[in-house]
Amino acid sequence: MISDEDLFREWQHGSAAALEVLVQRYYTPLLAHLYRLMQDVQSAEDIAQETFVCLVRDAGSYRYPRPFRPWFYTIARRLALNYHTSAYRRHIDLGTPLPETEADESDPAIWLERWEQHHELREALAHLSFEQREILSLRYGQQFSVKEVAKLLNIPEGTVKSRTFQALRQLRQRLEQQPPLHSMNRQGDQTHG
Repeated sequence: MISDEDLFREWQHGSAAALEVLVQRYYTPLLAHLYRLMQDVQSAEDIAQETFVCLVRDAGSYRYPRPFRPWFYTIARRLALNYHTSAYRRHIDLGTPLPETEADESDPAIWLERWEQHHELREALAHLSFEQREILSLRYGQQFSVKEVAKLLNIPEGTVKSRTFQALRQLRQRLEQQPPLHSMNRQGDQTHG
């Protein structure tokens, strides 16, 4: 398989097919990362598209054989931060549907359990800061190493580790505080029955 760096260099030299392969490789993981950061599907899609526009527009700033992946995610991070801090940012909508899951939809109990887990996690993540969601998304969603996250965020590796620990601790505390959705639903059913 051809490396991302070689593909981007090919695209810089005129190969539209090379850019298409990069888009296919990166769009879905980038969208998932941005969704975890922004907690809003539309914002994540907008930023993902803008990231690829910037990728094309700023192609001259990439220097081969510099690692492509951290450079690409730096573009996305800058756009997400700009969006997050702008005066026009949207309110987080916890009612936005989740992307499709791999749940076996033929079994409603399995589907409901997975949906509840995703919903509870999404609600807990929404209470973390943007920086905490970013650290968790890069480390666990995108599988970046501590060293890669440190370089991308321009912070020491020890800071990445401590921020990851703190974010996980806050996430765990938030999840422990939330009553499970199914228990709330059952209580509601009992009062109306």
